[in-house]
This record gives sequence, C-alpha cells and structure tokens, in this order.
Amino acid sequence: MLERVRAPRANKKIEVIFENGNGIIENISTSGGFLKTDTAIPREIFDLKLKISGGKTVKINCKPKWKNESGVGFKVLSVQKSKQQFFNQYVTNQLKALKLYGNERVFRTEIMITLKDTNAFGNVYFSNFIEYQGIIREKFLLSAVPDVHEMLARTNIRLVTVETYNKFINNAFFGDILIAELTTSEVSAATCRLNITFRNKINGNLIGQGYQRICIVSAKGKIIRIPDNLLNPLDFYQEIKA
Repeated sequence: MLERVRAPRANKKIEVIFENGNGIIENISTSGGFLKTDTAIPREIFDLKLKISGGKTVKINCKPKWKNESGVGFKVLSVQKSKQQFFNQYVTNQLKALKLYGNERVFRTEIMITLKDTNAFGNVYFSNFIEYQGIIREKFLLSAVPDVHEMLARTNIRLVTVETYNKFINNAFFGDILIAELTTSEVSAATCRLNITFRNKINGNLIGQGYQRICIVSAKGKIIRIPDNLLNPLDFYQEIKA
C-alpha cells in the first residue's frame, strides 16, 4: 500500500475570514493547514478568505479533517479560479524563506552605544533612537534583500520613510549593547510598518519601542508597488497576533 505524502507546510500565521468570523491559519501548504479561531469551529465544508502578500486575498474551499480545543485541521479542496498559481507560489515562497531566514520571524541585531550617542547627563540622546531605527532597517534590508543595492540602482526607486515614532521607556548609557528587534505589520501593496523594539542585552530591560512606516517611490516621486524581492521578506516577518 502506497503511503500518501503530505505537501510540505510552512509555519506561518495568516489572517483569514470565514463564515463564522475571523481566524488565524498557523501553518499552510498547498493541500491543507490548521485554522485557529475563538468562534465556532467549522464542521462541514467551508470557505476561507486568506489575506496574503501585500494586501492580496485568495479564497479557498476547505474540508475539516480533525479538530482540537483551539481549531481545526483542514484539507484544501479548491482554490479561487485564476489564483491557483498565485497561491501555490505564495506557499513556495514561504518555504524558501524558511530556509533562508529560519523559523524565527523576528529580525535581530546589536547596537553598541558610543560616547557620541550620549548627552551631558550620560544617557542616550532621544533623537538617536530614530537613528538606531534606521540602522536596524538598513541591516534588515541588507540581510533580507541581498541584491538591494542593484535593485535600487537598476530601477532608480527609493525607499521613503513617511512616519516614525519611538516611545522612551528606560535609559541607555555609554558602553551598553542594545538588542534591536524588527517585525513588520500592515503590509500593503505600497506601504509597510516596521515595528522596532530596543532591549538591554545584559539585563533584558525594555529601553524603547516604536515604528517606521515606509513606502517605495519612483524616480519621479510617485508611490509605486513594493517589488516582490522586498515584499516577500516583509511578508515573512509580518507579525500576526494569535
């Protein structure tokens, strides 16, 4: 008897809408997944509308296979007409991203506090946290988009910060090492929010937290769609609350 091989699954939280309300898919493949929801768990064949890849959506028809107290495992019966290839490519991209970036969907880097970063009182001057946001953003781009220099030069597009914010929580001082963490949210076709936190590496104290909202503009200053080679890692690091 031949053993049925299940399509590989990507551990990825995806927001969904279905007939009983909203939910989160906690892993996905081209053949099925697991739906977590606080509302009534579907018992019959049902439809899911997945919010994926820069605001795009895909509707899939599903059949419940098993359930537990938090959700239901399902089989994909069919995918919205004309979006089968797009859905398959999305799952493939997620699996590739897991190999590139690992299972941890938080980008981290370290920042050393130098003497020039502090003021007369010895603590980090407030405006430097905005500069630190820029540092982790640039490290993220260099790590997640290896050809970022070529992309910007070839296409003559620019990444623009349209909003920035940082909430001061604790002081940092000369010689401290900060762990900067970045996730994304509100990823749309043209804009994305980068969520950034700073913690003291030694004691773990939260130093500050904030965000930047970015967009891509053409050489003429017109807002354009985020290129796929940037959209894919932005989607990978997107933070979805369970």
